[in-house]
Amino acid sequence: MEVIKVHDCTVIEGYRPPSVQIDLYYAKRSKVKFGKHNVSPSNAVDVGPYLGEIKGIPWPVPGSDTYIKDLNQFYYFAGIVHAKAREMGISIRWGGDWDRDHYLSDQTFDDLVHFQLL
Repeated sequence: MEVIKVHDCTVIEGYRPPSVQIDLYYAKRSKVKFGKHNVSPSNAVDVGPYLGEIKGIPWPVPGSDTYIKDLNQFYYFAGIVHAKAREMGISIRWGGDWDRDHYLSDQTFDDLVHFQLL
């Protein structure tokens, strides 16, 4: 709720049924068979920056003219989410920095819309 006061965003998914999670796992779109999305209430949310005046969620498409610009929107948004969570005393993990070491280039699986409670 606090994030949207600073940056418009769209919630893509919160709770995810285990059957959907398994499908994502076998499609290699998730690294886990059961995760933070699969409990109720969900301990994870997929949420992305929303740039309504441009094109909604700026999904980065490798090779496109706007790839880096779009990718940077997700990094910028993640910074806002982290700052708000810290202000509220909430520990989170972001899918662009799984190990929480603040080095973003050492990830082997980027899920830039994923935020989860620790």
